Amino acid sequence: MIVKLAPLFVALCGIIRSTDLFFRTPAVKEIAVLTLITWEHLINLAVVLPILINNFRQYKVFDRKDFLLFILVGCGASALGILCFTEAFLYMNPALAVLMQKLQPIITISLGAILLREKISHSLVAWSLLAIVSSYFVSFGLTDPFSGEWQKIAIGSIFAILAAFFWGSGTIWGKMLLQKYSQLFVMANRFFFGAIFTLIISHLFGNGLQIESVFSETKPVFGGIVYMALISGFVATTFFYVGLKWVNATLASILELFFPVSSVLIMWLGFNRPLSGVQIAAGLVMFFAVYRVNQARTD
Repeated sequence: MIVKLAPLFVALCGIIRSTDLFFRTPAVKEIAVLTLITWEHLINLAVVLPILINNFRQYKVFDRKDFLLFILVGCGASALGILCFTEAFLYMNPALAVLMQKLQPIITISLGAILLREKISHSLVAWSLLAIVSSYFVSFGLTDPFSGEWQKIAIGSIFAILAAFFWGSGTIWGKMLLQKYSQLFVMANRFFFGAIFTLIISHLFGNGLQIESVFSETKPVFGGIVYMALISGFVATTFFYVGLKWVNATLASILELFFPVSSVLIMWLGFNRPLSGVQIAAGLVMFFAVYRVNQARTD
């Protein structure tokens, strides 16, 4: 039964993740981005705390390399990834920020070749270059990226690409940690290190937890933060991993398109922020190029 429903679980992950936009888009107008991601990590930490307690003995085998990798996963892939992704919302259509995340496989493969000495073919390089070029037109269409409103889009694109980098690199750091630790332990520490990091930087460089704003009676955002952390975050990711166990990588890469496509529709119909024809066409080319990259990687 689970095998038959596996593709549905992967698709549902993308759809549920896209509903994040209903809450993240208005939330960044009410509280600081640093505050938002700090609350998300604290909520997720509360959920995974029993896992950390039950696996406490695994900390005894920590070495310097493990500690560094967990910092890269928690502070980089988790905290800085979601920080840059959310920051991009302030400068560009959130749907574009989502579309740019399809570049993650390119980043993961590149880092894998450099750090893990994984072999890459010439065709993989060619499709990767096409995906990167297409991502430019996804962001800017045929307009000048250095004039007027498009300067903001350029800044937003940089944040979106940085998010893709942090999340894509997290796959490499996680892969290295999974050689020694269980998946649940790695995931739990991702939120643990991320929570500590975001809590520190939100107080040093931001506005702290902004408790009054988060729990404001006029425009409360805490309920939305809980939804983003648990439903579009934790539950959606769980659906993905359950489905991925029974779905091959090529099919998964196609099913993952439900996330950006659903996001575009939400921003278009829910927030009246459509994409241009050129951006949609470039997005389709980028999807196909990333699909071929995934094919080449599994061949």
